[in-house]
Amino acid sequence: MIRVAVFAAAAAAALGLAERHVAAQPPVESREVRQLVTFRFLPGQTRAALDIYRTGILPIYRGVESMRTVRLLGEVESPEPLDLVVVTHYADMAGMDRANQTMRGLPADGPTIGQLYQQVADLSLGHHDQFIEVLSPPVMAGTPDGLLEVLEFLRVAPGSQGAFERQMLQIVHPWEEDHATRQLVPRTETARFLLADDGWDYLRTYAVRDLASWQAYSTARARHPAVWAANRLVEQRKTMILRELPDMRVR
Repeated sequence: MIRVAVFAAAAAAALGLAERHVAAQPPVESREVRQLVTFRFLPGQTRAALDIYRTGILPIYRGVESMRTVRLLGEVESPEPLDLVVVTHYADMAGMDRANQTMRGLPADGPTIGQLYQQVADLSLGHHDQFIEVLSPPVMAGTPDGLLEVLEFLRVAPGSQGAFERQMLQIVHPWEEDHATRQLVPRTETARFLLADDGWDYLRTYAVRDLASWQAYSTARARHPAVWAANRLVEQRKTMILRELPDMRVR
């Protein structure tokens, strides 16, 4: 069964005391979180697994308001074999908790969500779950359908996470807002891994028009002096290029 991990968001703050006055603890910032489930299926079983999603799982998801959106992505280019990536968006970890509670409490007038997950697992060679917290500002404008989705996994030098995040948010994202860059990549995001395989630290995602646009963006980024400071902190990179499956999106 696919196990949906539940994380408890924790924050520590110092309480300052001054003559019987206790300072209030600042609120914890709430960020969007996403679950990425990557599958490899048994030979010839991808269509059957997608049918389970289409007829059983996605109808349940559509009734769970805590799921902001669900997207199913197939491989275009990847350094490792995969058949399907399911990306589920939540407002925050509390939203993920609410979604799990809702699905567990649904009336059993058919297979439960757990039974449907098991059916998919029975068709797979394996899967792994990863969770990310989105750091970049929300993208207000929508992007056209039919774009490629690039997932760029990053491992940074030990102890450099704070510097990397500042460089991304203060330098790289503003550069990516330039009109010329937005013509190549209509959407870019930066997220921190909460749970990852192989020790990845960050995930950058991009919507690109085609492979040529991705190559042009990568070249421009490599040549831009303002982006070098962030790139210098990256020790390892893995890039997957995917395409959303038509008619399989929830919201």
